Amino acid sequence: MKLAAIDIGSNAIRFQVSSVLESKDQALFKKMEYVRFPLRLGHDVFTTNRISDKSIVKFKKLMHAFKLLLDLYEVDDYMLCATSAMRESENGQALADEIKKSLG
Repeated sequence: MKLAAIDIGSNAIRFQVSSVLESKDQALFKKMEYVRFPLRLGHDVFTTNRISDKSIVKFKKLMHAFKLLLDLYEVDDYMLCATSAMRESENGQALADEIKKSLG
């Protein structure tokens, strides 16, 4: 089984794919891919309370790239989580909804 996680932080967005190996009474996780991209959403949000248009363009490209990696690695399940910059911005929920609609 392959699992992935996307962590949308205030200073960077991280993506990781791991293979889960089950052995007797435990599960072992082997990292297959790790990407960290420095997208400073917090800089925008903590000064203007909004994610800037420039950051939105980069964010959309990054989410599209991660979607392609999920498909290429044939990931079985994944989870995304966002920290305060995304959650507290005026336009964060609209951006999340748009990404969900366009990428599934």
